[in-house]
Amino acid sequence: MYKINCDYCFESYFFEKLDEKPADCKNCNSPLDHIEPELVDAESPEVVLDDQDIVLRFTYQKTGERISIPFSDTIVLGRQSAGKSVFEKIPQISREHCKIEFIHGQYRVTDLNSLNGTFVGSSRRDCLKHQKEVLTDNSVLYLGREPFLVSINLDAANTKITKNLSAAADDFDALRFKCKACGKVHAMNLMICDECGSYGQIEPLTD
Repeated sequence: MYKINCDYCFESYFFEKLDEKPADCKNCNSPLDHIEPELVDAESPEVVLDDQDIVLRFTYQKTGERISIPFSDTIVLGRQSAGKSVFEKIPQISREHCKIEFIHGQYRVTDLNSLNGTFVGSSRRDCLKHQKEVLTDNSVLYLGREPFLVSINLDAANTKITKNLSAAADDFDALRFKCKACGKVHAMNLMICDECGSYGQIEPLTD
């Protein structure tokens, strides 16, 4: 597979044969004749995830290619972000196209001022005008005109959140403080030691 980048707007183009090289950039109309194609791997290796780790999956409706994403509070999709192995073949998708956030048990999508926009559902609701638009299971996410079927595993997301909260609580419970003046260990960070009355002498216990 060959690749060229427009030297004006930096859009990427991929093609199988040299005679398929585009003459002009579809993004900015700049000529591409003078740019030498670069030979690249047909596919980038993907990290294999267990099903229990996959929270979001996007299926490209034109090719059937899938993008699997583990849980994160914030995910950026784009040609140089999450989903790069599929998105980098699609010049209409921006380098950082949209942001997906997990808010109050829902995934919400916001367009990141992409060139061709981000839209949700059959009504193609604009995710720049309507920021943090709710993304639901089996809905269609349009990156520009490119359709991606969305699969959401909320059980996996909630399990991950529960584990994170549990780990944070364990860390908090394990935290202790010690008065440098008298040596008493406290369960909280006090300004005044209730044992010796020293002010500002309490610090985290590191051992």
